[in-house]
Amino acid sequence: MHGKRNPAATRSGFFSSRRSAFTLIELLLVVVIMLLGAAMTVPSFVRSYRGAKLRTSARTIVMSHRYARGMAVLKQTRVAALYDVAKNEVEIVSVTVSSQAVDDRDRFLDRRADRTGVEAVDQKDQAEPSAPANVVSELVRPLAEGVKMSHFESEKVEQEKDGIYWVNYYPNGMCDPYSVEIEDEYHKSATIKVDPLSGKAEVEYD
Repeated sequence: MHGKRNPAATRSGFFSSRRSAFTLIELLLVVVIMLLGAAMTVPSFVRSYRGAKLRTSARTIVMSHRYARGMAVLKQTRVAALYDVAKNEVEIVSVTVSSQAVDDRDRFLDRRADRTGVEAVDQKDQAEPSAPANVVSELVRPLAEGVKMSHFESEKVEQEKDGIYWVNYYPNGMCDPYSVEIEDEYHKSATIKVDPLSGKAEVEYD
């Protein structure tokens, strides 16, 4: 025989199931809270995305500087960083000091104007009859798309030629003092300042 159901227990279970369900107002309230949270998060995400290219380009310059300084110290040779404001790229070259060093530098810069970054890497281990023997390309790094070099400043202004700035790195760890300002397509900028004595590179974002 089946026992009789307790009416009180049945009513309690009924009301309990009703209390566990969401009402339409509660669901709408959850949706509104989610929309408000998204509205607050999206602008921050957009700003972060916009600044990503600028930060990546700043890191490219800092890493190129460290690479040039490290190579000059480790190999005990003269190294140079070339900042090309027309192509928005950085190239690291090793330099053999000689009586023809200045002439070779000018020849290298003249040839570089008609050369792409890919060609620089491909031709690194190839000897060309017209290539200056005292200047050898080691590394080429372009800035992120949409980021440009807006300003370059150095005490040695004579090292600029056709929009290419030549910065010397020495075997003792020192380098020419300089700063580079870069700007993205949203007009946000960053300035990389290099200390010639310590070799420290500081990045300041606008």
